Amino acid sequence: MKSYWAIVKLTFRNALRSHIFQLLLLLLLLAVIVIPTTVSGDGTAGGFIRVSLLYSLSTVSFILALSSVWLGCHAMTQDIDNYQLHMVVTKPVSRIKIWLAKWTGVYLVHLILLLAATMAIYFIILYKYNQQDFPQSEREKIRNEVMVGRRVFWPEKTDYEAASRELVKERINRLRARGQEVDSSPSTQEAMLKEARRDVVTSDSELEFDRPKEYQFKGLPADLDKPLFLRYRPYVGKVASEGQRMTRSMWIAGIPRVAEKKPAANVFEQEQKERYEYYPQPLSEFPEQVMSGEFHEKVLPASWKVIAPDQTVRFIYVNADDMQEKQYFQPIDGPKLLVEVSGFFENYMRSVAIVALELLILCGLGCAFGGILTLPTAIFVAVSYLMFGSFAVYMTNLSYVAGTADHIGQFIAKVLLLVVIPVQAFEVSGLVANGEIVELAYFWMLFKSYFIYRALPLFLLGMILYRRRELGLVIRK
Repeated sequence: MKSYWAIVKLTFRNALRSHIFQLLLLLLLLAVIVIPTTVSGDGTAGGFIRVSLLYSLSTVSFILALSSVWLGCHAMTQDIDNYQLHMVVTKPVSRIKIWLAKWTGVYLVHLILLLAATMAIYFIILYKYNQQDFPQSEREKIRNEVMVGRRVFWPEKTDYEAASRELVKERINRLRARGQEVDSSPSTQEAMLKEARRDVVTSDSELEFDRPKEYQFKGLPADLDKPLFLRYRPYVGKVASEGQRMTRSMWIAGIPRVAEKKPAANVFEQEQKERYEYYPQPLSEFPEQVMSGEFHEKVLPASWKVIAPDQTVRFIYVNADDMQEKQYFQPIDGPKLLVEVSGFFENYMRSVAIVALELLILCGLGCAFGGILTLPTAIFVAVSYLMFGSFAVYMTNLSYVAGTADHIGQFIAKVLLLVVIPVQAFEVSGLVANGEIVELAYFWMLFKSYFIYRALPLFLLGMILYRRRELGLVIRK
């Protein structure tokens, strides 16, 4: 192990001497100091915390990601270009040990920088936040909404595929009842199914004026002794950030109560099982005026006991827009319920662990490609590999596709996701900025799916090819 750690120290020292690494280090220093001290958000305490966290963490992770790929490629190719590896392999040191030591050295550099940068961001944001004169009520709101780790519960979703097929059947039966012929070719049926799915998704997100819509949440802890937070963002007229205005809405919570049991009338009837009735409890006395296109939160005290023994919660939303226009909910914007499960520092460190896992993978990718290719080629291949992952995620998330080319592209994207690593899967700064918990199960999913199943085979292949590489072929005169 003495030779292993000697190579790690040498890699660490060479990284600090690299001019490009020094440039990235300067950018990292600027991101850590400048962003938290200059960003003010929208003037509120919540806006300051959210924007500072989001911009700072995103910038730091992006800079370190670039540095990891470049330095991993550079560390592997530098020894070959400078003929240092030719001398090292004459010693009783295997190339596998050299590869692992290079990977460890590059990763340790970035891990130390990550910990230093994130800790600096954490304390700078807290210091500046405490220095500003925010009202106590607003500070308490930030304590409950941002500086906390809250688990998210989503409402029960509609089965779009089943609903689309039912809608197509209804339309076909309606056409046949009118005596019209229905084209049964696969292309026509596919087009009808696609149109029906678009209509189902649209109707599910629409909120008609003065027409209550019910939302049901499942899986909440029945013995919860903490308040619930209902988070949502309505749009009015259209789902777009432009042209939004003040609107009105009203939330009604369903308070569960055990209904009276009716005894069996005779021996052939079974006694009714315990069931619940939900009594309406408005969250406001009158429809509230809210700004559309922005997030809003409602607090439900634990004393209300809105969670039924079967771990369900029900709400009713009423669109009370003054101009009687439709309102919309995007699926990603809620409504959703949040429950506090951890403190802010713990949640913050969970996000740092996600970024650390990303850097571990990127350093390994840089070493894998750098060990078998020249520096420019290795960087190009590594960046292209990551870009393929990003494009594949974009293609697979498209809600509507039309034409053969789009279907082929989406199929290729799904196949690519079996072997590529999308870097946006490691982006969790938005969760921390919104006070949402970074689940440990999510960390394990990333570790299993991307490190073990995708990255590790590439690392092994890179080590094998690096071990078999003929150094005499790369000697430059």
